[in-house]
Amino acid sequence: MREVFRRVQEIVTGIDDNTDIYGAVVPPTFENTIYRYPDFDTVVETTKGHVARYGYSKNANPTTDALEKKLAALENGEAARCFSSGTAAIYTVLLSVLKQGSHVITVNNVYGRVVDFLRNWFPQFGVETTYVAGTSLADFEAAIRPNTALIYLESPTSWHFELQDIRAVVKLAASRGIKVAIDNTWATPVFQNPLDYGVDAVIHSASKYLGGHSDLVGGAVIGSRAYIAGLPQLGAVLSPYEASKMLKGLRTLALRMERHESNAMAVAAMLENEPKVRAVRYPGLRSFDQHELAAVQLHGCSGLLSFTLDTDPAGVRRYIDALRHISIGGSWGGFESVTYAAAMSGDPEEDIVKRGFAVGQIRLSVGLEPLDTLLEDIRGALQRV
Repeated sequence: MREVFRRVQEIVTGIDDNTDIYGAVVPPTFENTIYRYPDFDTVVETTKGHVARYGYSKNANPTTDALEKKLAALENGEAARCFSSGTAAIYTVLLSVLKQGSHVITVNNVYGRVVDFLRNWFPQFGVETTYVAGTSLADFEAAIRPNTALIYLESPTSWHFELQDIRAVVKLAASRGIKVAIDNTWATPVFQNPLDYGVDAVIHSASKYLGGHSDLVGGAVIGSRAYIAGLPQLGAVLSPYEASKMLKGLRTLALRMERHESNAMAVAAMLENEPKVRAVRYPGLRSFDQHELAAVQLHGCSGLLSFTLDTDPAGVRRYIDALRHISIGGSWGGFESVTYAAAMSGDPEEDIVKRGFAVGQIRLSVGLEPLDTLLEDIRGALQRV
């Protein structure tokens, strides 16, 4: 077992003084909303922060606490906070840093909800955003303004898989007093630990690989103890039921990511040699234009990749509809393989291209099915293009 997998497995299955709940191997689910205080003085002392105890599950819950301790350890952070969705986690991070008149730098192909927040909501507070390619440090350096408060990274991005040089960006940001946040959903804590490079906040859509079974929605932010304690409480808390499911999902995280990686590498290599495929985007391939940075910055690769068919929208439709084992869906990171096409938006070709996508671009989340089944399904569908 590679060291990265061994490390993760030891964290998620280990029980220590911080996570021990009556010796339970699987932490129990505390479903209650409130907790009794023994007397008036305890309420006062708890309110003042002199006594640590649970009072209301909106603020803290033993099951969620156990999950947050695991996530913090996995990301080499001091603390974590879980949310009802990855989107809630993103919004909370943005709100924690941005003030009236702030400026944000982010990458062109960042997650769409980030674009939505920065384009449609934060401008009412005078917040401006600059989008950059992000593949060169010069992109960020040229975009910095006196009021730049945040550089928001997504490395790799989840359609084109461009990487940003996290160490270099953090060094630049630190020299200008700028905070750095990163969406680490694609790589997971198994394959990338941005806090080691000095990032201020690591964000996860826990609905993806952390949960791993397409049966929960959640988000997480990991950082220093002081940063996490200062996050605004917006009420978008993760329920103890979802926390319990995620704790169970984490127990197989290392094993799942090992299989996601091996399956995706084989699929990507096969697609590279298919005449009906124009391009494959996957950081694990030696042909990937940022492979050298990926080899340094990542400990491995997850199961999400994209490829471009040499066809028109009708050919994309035939390919998608010919798949028999791979599902059609907009999300990713679960046990099952899921695919989605840029052309499925129904927008005109020129609009798809204007957004930076190729008409024939397909995103594929490679799951945990037997590899032969996946390869056979993809090859069969390509015959219909």
